[in-house]
Order: sequence, then structure tokens, then C-alpha cells
Amino acid sequence: MSKFAIYNYNFLRIIEPHPQMQLDFPGWADVDVEESFGHRQQLLDELLLADYAEPYPFENARKKRYWHRQIVKPQDGVYVMRVANVTRVTITDENLHDSNYTDYRNCLVIIDNRPGIQRIAIEQRSKAFRETKTVAHILEASLSKLLAPRRLKVMLTAVYDSRIFWNTVQQYPQGFSKVRFHLPPLNLERLARVMDRYLTEAREDWDSDLDFSFGAGEGGVLKIDPDNPRQRALIEGASAAGGWIVMKPKGENRPVCCGKNEFVVYEIDRRLLERLTAADPALPGLEASPMDDVKRIMKEIPDVPMSAEKGDGRR
Repeated sequence: MSKFAIYNYNFLRIIEPHPQMQLDFPGWADVDVEESFGHRQQLLDELLLADYAEPYPFENARKKRYWHRQIVKPQDGVYVMRVANVTRVTITDENLHDSNYTDYRNCLVIIDNRPGIQRIAIEQRSKAFRETKTVAHILEASLSKLLAPRRLKVMLTAVYDSRIFWNTVQQYPQGFSKVRFHLPPLNLERLARVMDRYLTEAREDWDSDLDFSFGAGEGGVLKIDPDNPRQRALIEGASAAGGWIVMKPKGENRPVCCGKNEFVVYEIDRRLLERLTAADPALPGLEASPMDDVKRIMKEIPDVPMSAEKGDGRR
């Protein structure tokens, strides 16, 4: 089995580009950002289809280049690629002769841009990248750069298990004097369904992320009840949307945080991934193709994960 960290992504408008971007795209003021936002997934599809034909340069926010290739023909808004951390390797043989090689240490990435899904699975492969969030940053920076001429960008957020919050609560029996939530901007319907309606509509009204907090009275602690359905819905919505929860334990100076560097991992059969690039795909009408199976798996990943542990969630 291969393990994949699960990320959601949302599209954000660029209202007024920073000075460098204005220099790079001098016609930005003539672009209707609302029209772009209304066709956001279509625009990303067009870019990723073009990337399959001729790969764009991928780079992180510091302009470091990374190799990538889509390894199978895109289908119905689903894209499968390998992203590599290219390194130079020197190997010394028994005669003490050195040979230099380029090592394309890579991981698999699945982008599902189908309407209502907007989900990315990043393979955990420490040989290539120590953390999947490194790959998430590369994707976020690269896709945002491609979308920038249309005054759009994307933001990736890692899904984590809501039980991380409840486990943290149990570790501090004296309770918490303050809990602060940070919820990212949201334009993904399937996540809006698991959030409280007011919290969803508030972000839509202001077209923004959302920060809010609960504070206990002086010397007191917050009433945190796992049997309270409203509290559970809030925690599950925050974890599904990749929001942060910062908690201030009573009597301690340092807060604890749920949601940063935490994620859910979903396992996919390695044999299915090997079949993706096999020369003998399934015949139409006889059996599901490997891409059909990948599309089904990406769609069936639950919005509210039910089992995960810090740094290493599991389906």
C-alpha cells in the first residue's frame, strides 16, 4: 500500500497584485477577476491539460525549480503526476572511480479538479521529500503562478482528524482559558456542508478567512463537551477545512495548536498505481480502468476524517 496525505484546495481572488506581479502582468487591470473566479475550475483544467502536453516549470515560493511530469493522460478533471526533488549523486565503484548521476527522487501526486471535489493526494515518500507539505507548497506556488494572469491563486490546506482536538483536551485536565479558531477562505461546496451555516455564510459575505475565539471568565475555564453536537460540528468542520485551533491551557504560558503539521493519510493499493502506466489498460465495457479506480477513490475519501494521529493519519 502507498500512503497519501490528503489536502483540499480553494481558489482566491487577487484584487490588487503586488508590485512585481503588476510588472509581470501589465494588463492585469483589464482582467475581470469575478469572471475568472466564476470559471476557476475550468481555467485550472485548461492549464493542467496544457501541462500534460508540455510541462510548465514548477517551483516553490523561493523560485527553486522542481521536475514534474504527468504520467497518464488526464481524464475528467483528474491528473496524475510525479514531482521530483532532483539531486546530483556521486557513486564510487570498487576501482575508486567516481560516476556522477542525476537522481530524480519523486513522489506521486493526484489532483482531482472535478466539480465539488477539489482534492489533492500527495504520496508520503521520505526518500524524495521529508514532508508532504513541501510538495504542497510547490503545488500551491506553481499553480498560483499559472493562474496569476487571470488574477487567481490557490491555497492548499491539509485535512486532519477532529479527534486530535479531543485527545489534546484530555491531555490538559485543568482545562483551557481560551480557544481560537482560524478558518481558511472557503469556496468548496462539499466542505461548506460540514460547517455551521453561519460560519460558512460569514466567510462568503466577506470573501475572507475567519478568526474567532472563546474566552473563559477570569480564573475560569471553557466548557468543552464532546457530547455537545454544536461543538463537535465546529471541530469537525475546522478539521475538514484545514483550519487551525489554538488552545491556551489554564496556568500555562504557551498555547497548543491543532491543525498545523497534522494531516490524514489515505492508503491506495500500490498495484493500482502500477497499472496506471501499464501498456494494457482495461477494455471499455469489460472492467474498470486504473483511472476509473483512482477517480472513485478520490471521490470516496470522507470529508470528515474518522481516524488519524498527529503526523501520521490513516484511513
